[in-house]
Amino acid sequence: MAHLRARPAGDDPREGLPRQRGPPPRSGVTEIRPLRPDDVREGLRFCRASGWNQREEDWRALLALNPDGFVAADSDGRLVGTGGAIRYGDTLGWVCMILVDPEWRGWGVGTRIMEEVLGRVAGLALVGLDATPGGRPVYLKLGFRDARPLARLETRVGTSLGDHARGARPLAAADLPAVLDWDRRAFGADRAAVLRWLFGQAPEYAWCVESGAGLAGYCLGRHGHNAEHVGPLVARGAETARDLLTACLGPHAGRRFYLDAPRDEPAWLAVLAGLGFAEQRPFTRMYRGDGTAPGRPREVFAVVGPEFG
Repeated sequence: MAHLRARPAGDDPREGLPRQRGPPPRSGVTEIRPLRPDDVREGLRFCRASGWNQREEDWRALLALNPDGFVAADSDGRLVGTGGAIRYGDTLGWVCMILVDPEWRGWGVGTRIMEEVLGRVAGLALVGLDATPGGRPVYLKLGFRDARPLARLETRVGTSLGDHARGARPLAAADLPAVLDWDRRAFGADRAAVLRWLFGQAPEYAWCVESGAGLAGYCLGRHGHNAEHVGPLVARGAETARDLLTACLGPHAGRRFYLDAPRDEPAWLAVLAGLGFAEQRPFTRMYRGDGTAPGRPREVFAVVGPEFG
């Protein structure tokens, strides 16, 4: 693996969060119910407590795209946890946003939520998620298996990236059909609604590269609470992926960006290190069953993120 610049231990705000505080709550979870739009602000509080990057717009997009996919755990009317799964057609369920109030961690709330969420996608051919090191043992017990190691990387953009963006141009609405078709094959499921949302809310991060044979790569991105986020980044090879990334980042000197990249691609990690990216933390892409990833993962140089797959 390439030697990315390591972040200091404990710099991820999720590290060191207590599993429980004080004695057990007086009453347990009294209801698992559908997550509602008016729960979003409390869900954001859980995000901030965990150091997660989602904004209110992300939550509302998840709910709008998957109105029956997300649940809330209540205790006597108080929201104490959230979670859900995106249904990508009949092909794939993507588990995400498993969050528990810090005061309730360690008391089985996350397990209750996970059981409910998995029940809602039980009929799908495949179910996946991205696991933190702390969550991975739990998901192994639930039948998930490792598919690919990933790393959350970050950088603050310098002033010289644009010189290397050979052949990349801004993605146009007319390019979307080709992008959606390729993404369906690369990701292994149809997530056109998510990619259209990404393109609509952050068009400045949408780029593509063409060759004589047509589209050679594309990337999109989104805004975040802690940093901007690039992904997906899909290309025929690492050189094209680099051109896309430098085109995407180049106009935004001084901004902080996240990117979730495969940890089993040392040549690509070396490229990212050369662009100033540092590893923040590892995580693991997992699927229920034998862990076989759908699609064509070797074409994926950055995933959308743990919340979207």
